[in-house]
Amino acid sequence: MNLDALARPTMQVNLWASLGYGVFLLAAPDVFCDLLEAEAVNTAWLRTIGAALLGTNVLGSWLWLKNPSLDMGRVQTLTAGLEAFAMALSLLLGEFTAENIWMVQASVVLAFLVTIGLYSSSLSAYYEP
Repeated sequence: MNLDALARPTMQVNLWASLGYGVFLLAAPDVFCDLLEAEAVNTAWLRTIGAALLGTNVLGSWLWLKNPSLDMGRVQTLTAGLEAFAMALSLLLGEFTAENIWMVQASVVLAFLVTIGLYSSSLSAYYEP
């Protein structure tokens, strides 16, 4: 199995999706709430999440794409998995106030797909010749 055929495109999806979400959440959390038709109760959390996405996912993915390393692959995979788990748990617990809940559900599905796709980048076999 060609692990590069899955890892690289998924890392690019992680980079670009995180860039979009990160910039949007950091710059316009109120607009994000309006789009989801969600209560804008504490948008400071959304800004913080946007900043974290830009730092961890965007920078981490860019660094990995520039120079793949096992440690960075594991960081990106674990980060994506933790984000997917946290969003899914919040969804199951009814913590999202969005009327357009399908947008949240789609984000959760994307997060799980990215985690699955990034798994190959966390395997030492990916880096062996």
